[in-house]
Amino acid sequence: MLFFADPVAAFANIGRASRPGGRAAFVCGAYAEDNEWLRAFAGLGDLLPVGGFGAPGGPGMFSLADVDRTRGLLSAAGFADIGATRVEAYGTWGRDATDAAGFLLDSGPGRHLMGQVPPRTRERARHRLTEILRPYERDGAVRLLSAALLVTAVRPA
Repeated sequence: MLFFADPVAAFANIGRASRPGGRAAFVCGAYAEDNEWLRAFAGLGDLLPVGGFGAPGGPGMFSLADVDRTRGLLSAAGFADIGATRVEAYGTWGRDATDAAGFLLDSGPGRHLMGQVPPRTRERARHRLTEILRPYERDGAVRLLSAALLVTAVRPA
């Protein structure tokens, strides 16, 4: 849902496939700055092309972060009784800072960013992210707060 090129058309299609009175529910990322894992990337701005990463609008992982915009999209697609509840949870990202930095840089957004820079810069970014994450090490794990929205809507009868 976060990567729809035309979210209104996509949500309208989902609505047409739903029975009258059917409910839609999904979780999407809240604003990027509300997620500690992504704020950690901000410290790499001089090494990786992080500018614009995490901006709401779309398509992208934070395209539905703006509650008013998301409500507007779902309403335009024919949904009603639209709700959005912010939820937060700590996630375990690794055993220690080195492990967590490896996970963040070797998967998803991190891999995309790392693929745009030369190997020497990648190593500098990995080292720096490890240092950024050190303060989050506790009891054999790195835990970072993530924020999301639980969005619900109903297809009118």
